[in-house]
Amino acid sequence: MTAIDARRRRRSFVGAAVDGLARACGIIPYGLIAFALRLVMARLFFLSGQEKIEGPRIFAHLPFAGSDVSIILPAEIKASTLALFETQYAHMPIPPEIAAYIFGYAEFVLPICLVLGFATRFAALGLLLMTLLLQVYVSPELWWSSHVYWICILAVLVSLGPGAISFDALLRYLYRREQAAAT
Repeated sequence: MTAIDARRRRRSFVGAAVDGLARACGIIPYGLIAFALRLVMARLFFLSGQEKIEGPRIFAHLPFAGSDVSIILPAEIKASTLALFETQYAHMPIPPEIAAYIFGYAEFVLPICLVLGFATRFAALGLLLMTLLLQVYVSPELWWSSHVYWICILAVLVSLGPGAISFDALLRYLYRREQAAAT
């Protein structure tokens, strides 16, 4: 942008409004945005994973959620999940039995990593690859209704990381502090 363009923009009402909005949006720290993105994606994949596994249930009362929650711990993959991977998901380049176990357990572990912000880039990359497999081999019709949004959110987490509200940030801080103390 040239100096003349900058002066014109400052003098116009629209330019001033855009500059003000950009400054206001810049107040929101990336750490909060990343935390929200991690929670959204974790919920989506975790709930999907809960439908694929069998095992003992843990019941918890979460006052902020307004209800009781039960979580299934993965002991095995449901027979219906295996059947789903042998029929609807059969076109994937992974054998159905292996894919069922990978997806079932990944949809339990990786969302937990996202919520905690632990190994976030790896967890987001794993979920991104799973989404791409679903998009290409299982349900290409869901591109504009779901998958494009999931891919964009996960790509942000892979490229920019978990933000300041995460175990990754805490571990990075502790590592840097230790390195500084060692020098």
